[in-house]
Amino acid sequence: MVGRGRDAGSRRCVPVAAGRRTGKGTPMSIWKRLFRRELKRLLTDRRILVIMLAGPLFYAFLFGGVYWNGRVREVPIVIVDQDHSKMSRDLAHALLASENLSLAFFGASAADFLEAAKQGRAYGCVVIPKDFERDILRGDQGRVAVILDGSNILIGNMLTRSIGAAIATYRTETRARRLMASGVSRARATAVAAPIQTVVRPLFNPASHYSYFILAGLVIVALQQVIRMGAAISLSLDSDPANRSELARIGGRPVTLLTAKVAATATLALPAAFVAIRLPFDLFGSPFRGNWLLAFAILSVFVVTQILVGYGVSGICGSALLSLQALLLFSVPVFMLSGFTWPSYAMPGWLETLSWLIPLTHITDAFRRIALMGAGVQSLWPSLAVLIAWVPVSVLWGYWGLKRQTALNQ
Repeated sequence: MVGRGRDAGSRRCVPVAAGRRTGKGTPMSIWKRLFRRELKRLLTDRRILVIMLAGPLFYAFLFGGVYWNGRVREVPIVIVDQDHSKMSRDLAHALLASENLSLAFFGASAADFLEAAKQGRAYGCVVIPKDFERDILRGDQGRVAVILDGSNILIGNMLTRSIGAAIATYRTETRARRLMASGVSRARATAVAAPIQTVVRPLFNPASHYSYFILAGLVIVALQQVIRMGAAISLSLDSDPANRSELARIGGRPVTLLTAKVAATATLALPAAFVAIRLPFDLFGSPFRGNWLLAFAILSVFVVTQILVGYGVSGICGSALLSLQALLLFSVPVFMLSGFTWPSYAMPGWLETLSWLIPLTHITDAFRRIALMGAGVQSLWPSLAVLIAWVPVSVLWGYWGLKRQTALNQ
């Protein structure tokens, strides 16, 4: 009985032995032969080794280096002092006392900042107007203009908070000194100058360390991509007529081949994934407050589903090149829809639903909550339910892709 297969790089049909199996042995012995065959291929194919082993480690070190400092500090600003008074100088000193701010230069007008912003030399400007001290001493409200480079949202938001906090502290201290000069005690002057004391207590990431929030998630995004790519390349090789004939000689049903390939790929991918995901915590100092066994169990389910998704994409695209192009094409939309850079609840309704269906949304959210909040299974159940639901979906998709690429029909 003769089946028909497709060349890896075209849709041309070629005759291959895809009917009666010539392989002998028990189902387990056939499975072991298929497993060893797949593992040998993975370990000898340089493309797959670079993508699935070197890729996760490269991304982990790259992202860790980018976010090593964790916080944006010493952002250069321009100070325009048009008053040249003691109070204006005190305010300038108060601004520069903040660890988040540094002086680019003292300017003559806001126009100096505009030119510096275009050149990337400064990101904010504080203009202290003429008669600043006189207005305060007369009991009037002193005014300060703050100009920000809004082209960078991250730095702009940080400058808004830092400059606002520095000015608020200076305002309170100035009022307290005036009250103390009139004979009021320090404690009373402080209470009158700042009648409401705000105590902010950030939980889980008190230092607002950016790498704690983003680093592990970026590694998971990279893992998704490299695992899918490696799996797609591996399956595309089986569409070659010689490899199809070899599979026919070994024997076994499509489900046997599928489980053997997934097991071999997971044998290679899981250790690389575990090492890559541990690096942000062991090497770069990110805190981990949860259970590593739970985190690894969830990551294992995610890795297996991504292997199967890679097989499914290979079945659709046929060749390795087209599979890689398709995976790269959809990687950015999937990343944007995952809610990682923009919360899902702030998306339009239909995009929020689509985001909820993407496994990347739930693995990154679950891992962040395990690491930073110490969350357990009970707290993570909604995300876990979606990840588990993806298992049969990915199995069916991967099984279809394997049958399409290998022409195994029994």
